[in-house]
Amino acid sequence: MMKKNLRLIGMVTVLTLILVSVVVAAGPGSQKPAPQVGRVAPDFSLKSMEGNTQNLKSVINKNKVTILNFWATWCPPCRAEIPEFIEFARKYQAEKVALVAVNLQEDSKKVTEFANNAGMNFPILLDSNGKVAQTYQIYAIPTTIFIDGSGVIREKVEGALSLSQLESIYRKLAKN
Repeated sequence: MMKKNLRLIGMVTVLTLILVSVVVAAGPGSQKPAPQVGRVAPDFSLKSMEGNTQNLKSVINKNKVTILNFWATWCPPCRAEIPEFIEFARKYQAEKVALVAVNLQEDSKKVTEFANNAGMNFPILLDSNGKVAQTYQIYAIPTTIFIDGSGVIREKVEGALSLSQLESIYRKLAKN
């Protein structure tokens, strides 16, 4: 019985040392904090449907509010909110707000055809490998992130948004 307890204590000690060494080796700065409300939005560069590279930081620097919408053509709630985003983009085109759709891992031809048929009147970026969605920890679509002019995430909404919800959040952020 005593040998069994000593063996168990020895195994627990070894496992604890391994765990501690992994945590120490990883270091405090090795993982980036998750993007969340109140933190600076991670920068990224993605190709647009037209093949141009867009950088988030440059979009933020030109606008008072930047709205990122993560979506896919096959997603029913995403499809349902597209007319709301089209109307929002039309209504607020003269203001310092950027609406940017980030399509998740779909073929550019399919996205272009869908966007043209839907009348999408705002930039669509292609996250073809899903890395930006992974960075932003997008677990459900649609997910919409509202970023202020200093690059800080101010709102994150999972699920479809109505025009009135979009306008309400935008107006609140545009006042600051």
